[in-house]
Amino acid sequence: MTGLQTVNGAARRLASRPAYGDPLGIFGRDFDRVIGSIFGRDGLVPSSDASGEEATKALLSPRIDVHETDDQIELSAELPGVEQDDVDVSVLEGVLTITGEKKLTRESNDGARVVERSYGSFKRSFRLSDNVDADKIAASFKNGVLTLTLPKVAEVKPEPRKIAISG
Repeated sequence: MTGLQTVNGAARRLASRPAYGDPLGIFGRDFDRVIGSIFGRDGLVPSSDASGEEATKALLSPRIDVHETDDQIELSAELPGVEQDDVDVSVLEGVLTITGEKKLTRESNDGARVVERSYGSFKRSFRLSDNVDADKIAASFKNGVLTLTLPKVAEVKPEPRKIAISG
C-alpha cells in the first residue's frame, strides 16, 4: 500500500449519471477509482458544499499525477490560470488538502460571445497513510503546476533478540 487515498467525491457523483452521456466523466470516474484502489481501500467519499456547488467544484477540480519511488511520493496538480498566492496546501489529522481559487481576470463579460473557462474555488483532499512523513512534506509551484513531495518514513525492520537459555 502506498501513501494516499482520495477523499473527495467526483466518482460517486458521476456514477449515477448514464455511462454513455459523458465520456470525460467516465474517464474521471475511472481515474479516481484507480487512485482509490491504489492508495486505499475506502475509495472516494463525496464532498458536499453547503452552497450546493458540487458541479462547479467537479469542473474546477485540479488534475493530479502521482509518482512513487521507494523513498517518496510526488503529487503534481495542474492549476492553469491560478496564481501561487491563491493556492493553499494543508495537512490536518492525516488528510492532505489542496484548496485554491481561479479568479476571473476580466472586470466585465460585456460583449463576450463565448466563455468556456471556469472560475471559482476548488478543493482536493487525500488521506495520508502511516508511511508518509507529514512533517516533511514540501511544495513548489512553477508554470501552473503545484508539485508536492511527500517523503516516506524509513521502514524499521525488527531484528530478532537473542534470549539467553539458562539451565
